[in-house]
Amino acid sequence: MINASNIRFSYPRQRSLFEGLNLELPKGSITGLLGRNGEGKTTLLKLLCGQLLRKYGNLTVLTEDPRHRSVKFLSKVFLLQEEVTCPNVTIRDYFRMITPFYPSYSPEVAQEIIIAFDLNWDMKLGKVSQGQKKKAVIALALSLRTPLLLMDEPTNGLDIPSKSAFRRLMARYITEEQTVIISTHQVRDLEQIIDRIVMMDKNAIVCNRSVAELSERFAFRQVAPSDKPIYKEGSTMGEVGVYENTTGEETPFSMELFFNGMIAEREVFNRVLNR
Repeated sequence: MINASNIRFSYPRQRSLFEGLNLELPKGSITGLLGRNGEGKTTLLKLLCGQLLRKYGNLTVLTEDPRHRSVKFLSKVFLLQEEVTCPNVTIRDYFRMITPFYPSYSPEVAQEIIIAFDLNWDMKLGKVSQGQKKKAVIALALSLRTPLLLMDEPTNGLDIPSKSAFRRLMARYITEEQTVIISTHQVRDLEQIIDRIVMMDKNAIVCNRSVAELSERFAFRQVAPSDKPIYKEGSTMGEVGVYENTTGEETPFSMELFFNGMIAEREVFNRVLNR
């Protein structure tokens, strides 16, 4: 599905952002792309869809090189950007402008999502809130049903009910034939739907594992006085920690704890991952 090898990229008159970045992703996963600000998450998404062109390296997405930007390729990929900009037209006209370029578009799915988000087709995008604009573009993104869907901070700007609706809609309408990559800082909003984690640190991929594998290798729970977690931090309920899972213990996976632990104790976490 996605194979990136030795990717190098820099913006004009800036230091190199990527120096030899490698990434391989299978078809059919919903991947959380995690990293601190400035790691290059948005840049990576734009490289994958052909909005930015790499300086060096090999990149194959959906069997094609994104930099060629073929019509066939572009009809199979959609990038939902963090900051959405829309013309001052109705939602209906906005969809009519864009959907002809995507043969997999489902008007039935679009109708159901518009209703679920409490929108209507005659709303003018220039006269609604930023949150409503975001929901309209999310409705478009999900109803296009592209084989590759890239989402940059999709829950930013959404209120609490809309975030809940987003999770339900993702679970309902994303199919096994689609691959989704979601760049996010709002890990608690999305950890219920993400089944793979790609983590960036110092502008490189430092973790690319399924949540199932990470759950087998790590356990997450409150810290008892006699415990020796490999990472711990304070919470409103006392200390919570990450442990090497040596007993097959089943605990809810905490994406936030894993991320923080991986940043703070990289060598320890890598030893567990590589055993």
